[in-house]
Amino acid sequence: MYLVQLLTAALLGLGQTSAFGLGKHNHNCKTSPMSSCIANHPIAFQQMRYHHGVRHSSNLFASGGFGGGASSAKGKKGGKKGSKQPSSKKMNPKDAKRANQQLLERYGGDLGKGTQDRIQASLESLEPHIREAAELYKSVAQFDGLVAPMTTADRNRLISPAQTQMAEDDRKKMNSIMQEHELSENDLHNVYQRFTWDASADAKATKADMVGNKMKAEFQGRITKACAIAVEATQSEGALGKVLDIGCGHGAIVPTLVDAGLAEPDMFVGIDLSSEMVDQAVKRYGSARNGRTGKGRVFVANDFLTYDFGGDGVFDSVIFCSALHDLPDMEASIEKASSLLRAKGGKIVVVHAQGAQHVLGQNNANPVMVKRGLPTTKEWAEMIAEHDEWSLTLEVEPADARSDREIDEGYLAVLSKI
Repeated sequence: MYLVQLLTAALLGLGQTSAFGLGKHNHNCKTSPMSSCIANHPIAFQQMRYHHGVRHSSNLFASGGFGGGASSAKGKKGGKKGSKQPSSKKMNPKDAKRANQQLLERYGGDLGKGTQDRIQASLESLEPHIREAAELYKSVAQFDGLVAPMTTADRNRLISPAQTQMAEDDRKKMNSIMQEHELSENDLHNVYQRFTWDASADAKATKADMVGNKMKAEFQGRITKACAIAVEATQSEGALGKVLDIGCGHGAIVPTLVDAGLAEPDMFVGIDLSSEMVDQAVKRYGSARNGRTGKGRVFVANDFLTYDFGGDGVFDSVIFCSALHDLPDMEASIEKASSLLRAKGGKIVVVHAQGAQHVLGQNNANPVMVKRGLPTTKEWAEMIAEHDEWSLTLEVEPADARSDREIDEGYLAVLSKI
């Protein structure tokens, strides 16, 4: 239960080490010998399905990231007169205590256990073949995550042939079910993403309400900078006046975009895989309307990679706020984002206030939810060079994980449409 409790606490923001308290198992197995990692975290690795060649089941669901994890802060006012300013007022202690008590009641008295119970209930509601495929996907992803950072020598010493064979058998069975029922690995990845964030949406949104939807000042400054870049693209020559927020969650960055100058509500479109997150966003930020057109903010509960936004070149900027690493196919996500940008000046903004090292910790702790880390400058350059059709250039290079710059700035990458 150690790892389950750790990850659930991280999901719900109950830790003390990050922007919304998203505390993580952050031992970097990729930079340490695997034998040392297992020695330092034996209980965590005992959760693995293939430990000592015996199949085990683990509730490895929760991980942070999808849904933004950002919020507003008071700052420069922007937008036209009459545009509704989302509230970022912190609850008074009495109201916060009442809201927290009501939240606990909705989760059965324990946020961690209540979240796990909700996730489990959702999994049990799946059709049998989808549930079986999802369980196999989880097991295979855990095994792959365990062995990926190992040297050949470590793998031969620490992983038995029986463990490897069980993993390969599960992979074959998973692929067979996927082929028979026309499922993809993206579909299976999204099962865990959707159920996890559906289960925690109420808790995350309510906790954000209690603190006025604000982060620590150092983290908020990084989100504010990213949002300003996204909004600036809507004000440049040839602008369409549209921002797309991918993994919008409960609408956390809406106030920051408004503060940055997003002039009218109908300039914003947010998409999230979790319908519960989108419901929370609509409750908080969906009522404002453009006084001239009568149109308001759009929140979509759907898969970004498959959703039809109405054509290419329909946004000035696309922002991934603490979201890119949770998507099932990072390269395909950038490809689609680039297709949605207007030519000559459209921007893709990728921001994570806590930085690339934090995401690597998430990947190490739970490769089921977080398949990989954020791209380095070198990886961005390689992807852009391989895909001339994207017509992108790297305008702002991100800080490297574990660097002094990352400590000061977090992660910010900006790509511009040529």
